[in-house]
Amino acid sequence: MPLLRENSGKLSVEKIGALLVVLLPLALLLVRALSGGFTPPSPFGVPPGLGNAPGLGSGEPALGARPLVEVIRFIGDWSIRLLLVSLAVTPARRLFNWPKLLAVRRTLGLGAALLIAIHFTFYLIDTGNLGTAAREIALRIYLTIGFVALLAFAVLAATSWDGALQRLGAERWNRLHKLVYPATALGLLHFFMQQKLDVTEPTLMAGLFVWLMGWRVLQHYGRGTGPLNLLALAALSGVLTALMEAGWYAAATGIDPARVLAANLAFDYAISPAWWVFGTGVVVTVASAIVLKWRPLPVRRPARA
Repeated sequence: MPLLRENSGKLSVEKIGALLVVLLPLALLLVRALSGGFTPPSPFGVPPGLGNAPGLGSGEPALGARPLVEVIRFIGDWSIRLLLVSLAVTPARRLFNWPKLLAVRRTLGLGAALLIAIHFTFYLIDTGNLGTAAREIALRIYLTIGFVALLAFAVLAATSWDGALQRLGAERWNRLHKLVYPATALGLLHFFMQQKLDVTEPTLMAGLFVWLMGWRVLQHYGRGTGPLNLLALAALSGVLTALMEAGWYAAATGIDPARVLAANLAFDYAISPAWWVFGTGVVVTVASAIVLKWRPLPVRRPARA
């Protein structure tokens, strides 16, 4: 498949957009690095331009006291985001009757795999020793989970070319690439477990993943575009997000789940991930209804006997 062109040879706006999305986290990381983010803080102060993040003379390194750890986290966070974007292609294609979106799944999926590989490479550099890295992966459960997810995405990336599809056959290839769902779930669990206290973003990402998986269930039964079904999915995803957050805090810190659930109803501090997931589902439902009314999906005719 052409990287930036449709099969007709015309430049593809969708493919160009997908490539820009993949390059965005690398560009942001480069900007932070050029701002002095890789320069550790000096006891004598940091000269302007050699370690200042927001402004000159601030004395605060853009990527913290351990730059490699910050790079690892930064790339890992973007890996999860890009995985969810790639999983959102199929529902977006259907909900907005946008067939050309199908062409960007490979770019986004391989981009996510690339970020995961960079994430792991920087981890190896930070440990400085393959033996140490292997020992940590074996002894620390969150690293074990992340490594299993890494192996799964390596297999998916290695079979994401046309030749692999032809050799495996469409049915076997499709079964293999459904591995992306449990692999993403493991990546999210790894994301949760490496956080210290604040799991706001992992909870949000997990809630969006629940919505994406829920939509696939609806689509399997032919109900993936019904507004009432989508609103019900938004509400259910929001509730499950709140329950996941409460359950995580209960297991990790012993906080009463009722307190966490009650905090989801309070808007005086911040909007909780559960409400963001619900709101996203509502926005998608309304936007889809408008687009499909203007550009309806083709009606499938029953096959002739």
